[in-house]
Amino acid sequence: MDAYIFVSDLFMANADASYAFAMARYMKNKFDFYGVNATKRKEIFLAYKANFKLQVDDNEFWELIEKLWDDSHRECQYLAIDILRNVSKKLTSVHLPNLENLIVYKSWWDSVDGIAPSLVGPILLKESALIPNYIHKWIDSDNLWLQRSAIIFQLKYKEKTDWDLLCHAILAHDTSKDFFIRKAQGWALRQYAGMNPTRVYEFILANPQLSGLTKKEALRKLKLDI
Repeated sequence: MDAYIFVSDLFMANADASYAFAMARYMKNKFDFYGVNATKRKEIFLAYKANFKLQVDDNEFWELIEKLWDDSHRECQYLAIDILRNVSKKLTSVHLPNLENLIVYKSWWDSVDGIAPSLVGPILLKESALIPNYIHKWIDSDNLWLQRSAIIFQLKYKEKTDWDLLCHAILAHDTSKDFFIRKAQGWALRQYAGMNPTRVYEFILANPQLSGLTKKEALRKLKLDI
């Protein structure tokens, strides 16, 4: 039984045209949709999990991920991320090139935000020596989704956040006009403010060139204004 055909049949069986239209509109009509909501998608994931025991080192596993990513329906990319999250503890630096490819292909905030903090982040927390090979390269990249990933990959690190690296990732694009970069900067700072609000507040004060959106997002939970 082919895993991709198996899940594709389930998606088609649960397709809802009216919901697909609404989902596509929400995502600015950048992708096609089956119209399968998160609850139904979880059922499809559980069905996949019950019928297939693919391991991260199996060629068939990555072939499935690639087929799902190539599919024109966005829910297939969501399912690929669900599958990867399920094996996230088994992912290592060997798999970083695969994840980087997913970040830059069919990129939008929904897929990138599902990959960077939940998949890339845990790998680099365990193998921080590789940060120069990836995060520093992403910071300097012309690809805004790699830039965004470099800013948000530490979102779940809490007290283990490398503050200097976060500042570098933000300040490298401190005058960016891109909404998704500005939003990511504020999001990352807001997360870190949960551990050290004073440091974040002082960083905002010291960098008036940061966008209003970045500042607003960073200080939202602190109830402070600049």
